Amino acid sequence: MAWSSISPRTAGPALLAAWLAIASPAAAQSELHYEAFPVGGGFRSPVADPAAPRVYLSRRNVTRESGEFQAAAAGIGYNLGLLRLNGERADDGWQLGLFGSIDSLFDLDLPGDALVNTDYRIGLPLAWRHGAFSARGRVYHQSSHLGDELILGGNAPPRINLSFQAVDLLLAWEYQGLRLYGGGGHVIASSTDLYEGNSGQAGFDYVASSSILPYTRLTGGVDAKWLEAADWRAGTSVKLGVMLGRFTPDRRGFTILGEYYDGFAPFGQFFMENLRYYGVTAQFDF
Repeated sequence: MAWSSISPRTAGPALLAAWLAIASPAAAQSELHYEAFPVGGGFRSPVADPAAPRVYLSRRNVTRESGEFQAAAAGIGYNLGLLRLNGERADDGWQLGLFGSIDSLFDLDLPGDALVNTDYRIGLPLAWRHGAFSARGRVYHQSSHLGDELILGGNAPPRINLSFQAVDLLLAWEYQGLRLYGGGGHVIASSTDLYEGNSGQAGFDYVASSSILPYTRLTGGVDAKWLEAADWRAGTSVKLGVMLGRFTPDRRGFTILGEYYDGFAPFGQFFMENLRYYGVTAQFDF
């Protein structure tokens, strides 16, 4: 199905049909096992994707077209499994979930560590896995808001009332902790004609299957996105670090990562700008 053929009228019913197919009484009579509010499973968010829902704190040096500044970023996000249809093998099957996230960027060079931008996202992901292959489709909403101090300081981009609904799909193949993935997305409704059209995404990430020290594993990845609204400029994110904690479905622990980004700004209303940053981030896994 072409991205252009997807509309709000078809995206919602498609997810509802998937839910009904999983939860129908006829399917419940089969030998397959259903699990409500499962822990783990589904499609693991790309390690280097700056928009993935996670809980984190970052310290960054940011260079935008109007100059350089020291920044902090913070996010609260989570993928909640709602219903899982387990396959014949461990980790195989389908999973319907709900995700939400809030990501904020602060300018530490302005009085009061002024808020620059906040992105709010909420959506429904449907994930599938069979052996080394996996996929995730989502329908989601995002709205973005500039900080008042940035606007009053006169260093803000042209203000856009940015709010949109989109769908996206990622396909992945994994081998011994290394995963290659790719896909794309489409904006199905937007509050402004400046943010419309399609997007692409590709990358790879790695999560070690063995420890280098007790409860310590290497992890990292490269994520690239292309946005039609930004004239198909690429935004490339690179992260590398270590995971500390239990590598189990509940994944209690935290991850320390060095990070680098270059390309169209991944912060809401700044998407028309070119931006670069580097820094370190602490990610909390639970």
